[in-house]
Amino acid sequence: MKSILTLQLLPLIGALIMFLLPRKRFELAGIAAFLFAVAEFVLAFKLMPLSPELSLPTGLGVTLVFAFDTLSAITVLVLSGATAIAILYSLYMKQYPERTPSFYSMILLVLFGTTGVALARDLIQFYVLWEAMLIPAWVLVINWNEDMSRARYTGMKFFIITHIGAVLMLASILWIMTVTGATNMAEVSAALSALPAATVTIMAILFLAGFIVKLAIFPFHTWLPDAYTSSVMPVTLILVGVMTNIGVYGMARFLPFFPPDATAALSYPLMVAAVVTMFYGGILALVEKNAKKIVAYSSISQMGYVLFGFATLLPMGMAGSVFNIINQAATKLTLFMCLGLVFEYAGTQRIDELGGWAKRLPFAAIFSTASVLSLVGAPPMVGFWPEVLTFSAAFAYGNYTLAALGLVATVISAAYGLRLIRMVFFGPMQAKQDGPVFTMRWTSYSAVTLSMISLFVMGVYPSIAFNAVRKAIATLGFFLAG
Repeated sequence: MKSILTLQLLPLIGALIMFLLPRKRFELAGIAAFLFAVAEFVLAFKLMPLSPELSLPTGLGVTLVFAFDTLSAITVLVLSGATAIAILYSLYMKQYPERTPSFYSMILLVLFGTTGVALARDLIQFYVLWEAMLIPAWVLVINWNEDMSRARYTGMKFFIITHIGAVLMLASILWIMTVTGATNMAEVSAALSALPAATVTIMAILFLAGFIVKLAIFPFHTWLPDAYTSSVMPVTLILVGVMTNIGVYGMARFLPFFPPDATAALSYPLMVAAVVTMFYGGILALVEKNAKKIVAYSSISQMGYVLFGFATLLPMGMAGSVFNIINQAATKLTLFMCLGLVFEYAGTQRIDELGGWAKRLPFAAIFSTASVLSLVGAPPMVGFWPEVLTFSAAFAYGNYTLAALGLVATVISAAYGLRLIRMVFFGPMQAKQDGPVFTMRWTSYSAVTLSMISLFVMGVYPSIAFNAVRKAIATLGFFLAG
């Protein structure tokens, strides 16, 4: 169907148009980019019940295959929605005059690459689009950075570490091609079942390394704190809502891609890595004084929960992790945007230099508190549901020690989350910040409100998301009663 090709190419067309706009027309570029992201969201929503598929022979021995199942639909909806919110949020900012049409062009190129990753059903096609996603993200990190003196260092770390994962993935793809003689994912998956389990396990380790790096699992996490913290807030939102979530999608798509007897050997090591990541990120967030970096470290910790669910190889665990594609976007976007408003007016990100901002920005205080409650898995926020599914799977798995340690890590999450809210929004306001009440453009309110609505509605009415998640994991061979 041509509609699925339109879904793939729409962000690319938007990116090319942004390049053609004059440098000074950045506001027009921002509005146009927002409309392209919204159009991508609407088209994905319309295609969701149709599950279209399209094959395009290239004449080079590779047939491009685009498929839009429920897992792809959830992912593209979240990616395009997060992109639209990040762009909308960026329109209000006054302190980044270096925004140009190319800024929005790079954002749409990231959406183009990530959409392609979600639609690809050929390994070569998947890898090319994975690289197409990483390169514009790297350009955003090095060119739109709050600390330009460290932008090269941050960008180089981001590029090297993420590409180490990509190279390992490529090595696995080339190995698979050599052994099976195929690149079509359906054909390869069937062929892998005939290979020795030990061989396929090594292939799986190399392939999944790309997603482990993207999830920032310890010890492959070091790119994330610098990239999240030093990038301007809209770029941080793209990294949080788009780049990290495509790593979650990759794990969901390819963990069941390999035969069960091969991935079973990875289950326990992945669970251990997940628990270590939970504690590592949580403890660093607990002692950190930079508010933006606290949320960055919390993202590392939260990705440990995502990996934990996947590692169980149980339907409830898979459902919890796929549910986190929705949860992490809504929760982290809301929290980052609210804090970003505080940072702009306060002129600092240090929690020991903040305080009392609930008086100036009460809506930001309320929304931040709600997002922290979601982060720690408290009802009625959306974060409660994937956490219930994940820990139900953890105890069903049978390793009660690791499951109990995971529950202990949630206490650390509550500690650093509540500490962040208390230090930023309550207590006395610093004298140097005790100026007039600020007014903001409607775009900032709209971006935060849209994210907050999704966070709350999905928490109160989880069936909206859960039914889609259940269908998504069923396409992967995991069946969960509802």
